[in-house]
Amino acid sequence: MKEWFSQFMREAEKPLSKEWFIAYGKVIFGCFLFSLADFLCVVPYGMAPGGVYGLMSVFNNLWGWPMDIVILMDLPLFFLGLIMLGGNLGIKTLVSVIFTWLFTYLTENIFYVPQYGYIPLIHSGEFISCDTFSALSYQLQELYLPVRGIGNDTVLQYFKPDYLLNSIVGGLGYGVSIAIIFSAGATSGGMDVVSMILHRTTHIPLGTMVMIVDSAIALTSFAVGGDIRLPIFSVILVFVESKVIDLVIDNKVNKTMLIITDNIEGMKSLILEDLERSGTVFQGRGMYLNSEKKMIYTTVNRKEYNKIKYSAQRIDPKCFITVISNTETLGEGFTPLPEK
Repeated sequence: MKEWFSQFMREAEKPLSKEWFIAYGKVIFGCFLFSLADFLCVVPYGMAPGGVYGLMSVFNNLWGWPMDIVILMDLPLFFLGLIMLGGNLGIKTLVSVIFTWLFTYLTENIFYVPQYGYIPLIHSGEFISCDTFSALSYQLQELYLPVRGIGNDTVLQYFKPDYLLNSIVGGLGYGVSIAIIFSAGATSGGMDVVSMILHRTTHIPLGTMVMIVDSAIALTSFAVGGDIRLPIFSVILVFVESKVIDLVIDNKVNKTMLIITDNIEGMKSLILEDLERSGTVFQGRGMYLNSEKKMIYTTVNRKEYNKIKYSAQRIDPKCFITVISNTETLGEGFTPLPEK
């Protein structure tokens, strides 16, 4: 039992070291930015840009469920992933799940006002006073105003939405926050775990599976107002988010890694079993000591690169790694080879 539980605590940074503080500081700061983007852009509009927080936004607008109960979905998904995926998740992902929930709880109490509901960062600048949503004029109801009360609270003021600008700004906020979390070697947990499990069972490429899961969640926002615009703007937000992540942590290219290590089996286990990638092992000889060396040649994506980088110290503190950025990678697991 102890060995099973310890598998997701295999982190590279030495506790309380400078690298440890920087890595976990990034995770916590990224969680804080995520919660701000969520409550300033996503929840007020009833959007569902993927993930458990997108799904919870729909529940919030439909039935007034408070956002902080998202932990009831997030934690079970994490431990389900731990059982089915093993140490792939890591302690940082658990920290990410807990701190995102904590900041969600705090920011919900700050940004929710009973009379107004959630006050968005982006709107047209006008508020409409009305005792009930059904009493709004037909023209205003056609805007599908997404503000609703929580529990028995009554919203008396409705904002005029600006969906496109909000989607762009929300995507920027989501993208920067998640990129910071990724750069620390963590993931946001939640539906990422579902995508990873489905990827393992169906063998559909992980990137494709993430898009399928997020798109399915985006479609649930249709239930908020019965309007196709909400799913469309949710997808726009996801698109902006993905592009920002690319820019912040350089996901436009894959990484080719040349790893010289004395613990060749440990590195192979990480690449083959944890990442489900492959590579090539070369036999060489060191010039200085004239000793035999083995080198692994492998190409990975951004998440996998961070996993190797943050696991290398644990596997072989004296390993030597060269990283090359690729503008294009062709072959199995990447872009298919052209037929003609």
